[in-house]
Amino acid sequence: MLGSVFALTSAFLWASAVILFKKSGEVFSPVSLNIYKSVVALILVSLTMVILNIPILPDKPINDWLLLAASGFIGITLADLFFFMALNRLGAGLVAIVECLYLPSVIFFSFILLNENLSFNAIIGGLLVLTAVLVGSMKRKKSLEETLESKIPLSGIILGCLSMIFLAAGIVMIKDLLERTDVFWATLVRVASASISLFALILFHPRRKQYFRELKFSKAWLTALPASIIGNYLALLCWVSGMKYTTASRAAILNQMSSIFIFILAAIFLKEKITVNKTIAILLALAGACLTIFG
Repeated sequence: MLGSVFALTSAFLWASAVILFKKSGEVFSPVSLNIYKSVVALILVSLTMVILNIPILPDKPINDWLLLAASGFIGITLADLFFFMALNRLGAGLVAIVECLYLPSVIFFSFILLNENLSFNAIIGGLLVLTAVLVGSMKRKKSLEETLESKIPLSGIILGCLSMIFLAAGIVMIKDLLERTDVFWATLVRVASASISLFALILFHPRRKQYFRELKFSKAWLTALPASIIGNYLALLCWVSGMKYTTASRAAILNQMSSIFIFILAAIFLKEKITVNKTIAILLALAGACLTIFG
């Protein structure tokens, strides 16, 4: 039950951050936004560990350090970079649909790497959540002219799919390690690895002057900072904790609820209309989440 609570909390926090990240993406490029939120997370996790007296450099096998570092590179550096690029190209609504790939990706990697199997109730719950996201993302039928004028960028779809695959692989590969590791230390190593690799990318990138200029203090911090705190500190810790205290597949089903939370938060804060489709989607998703938790 504890893992389910963490996974659902992570979904809600990430949904809140996505709305703010979308606004931040109007000023920050995907590369600079990724490094910004990674550094914010690194500072906050480090301070938390100092306050809680958790060793920052524990005596752990070198393989544990390398595995977590690889997880950070795959699951944060690459996954989040592709996610922000997809978010800029597709918008929050279409990204919510592409995010549906996260759940089957986690289930696939969990079966291959961890030999996990889903219960019947969890399978039905996962299908309900996925159906809910698809139903909630449906819009009115467009005319042929409107359809031609609003072509969906294929590059955005590909980037979004890669993001979900890397995100799933990055967390499932450390599932066994998490069960015997402190969540804060695991998160610290992952975000440190991401920050270092992103700084290296910027230093050798031909547009490095632009990226460093974007990282300077500006009004964009008003949305980027809270988004980073919510999405890459609080949500990240809850996400890793969810994976630690329950099966990867069950956590992934509940993580997928983030798309449904986006519908709700967009209606509250962005004044987007709650349609019949979204109402049905919310009910389906709630049923799916309940089946997954209590089944």
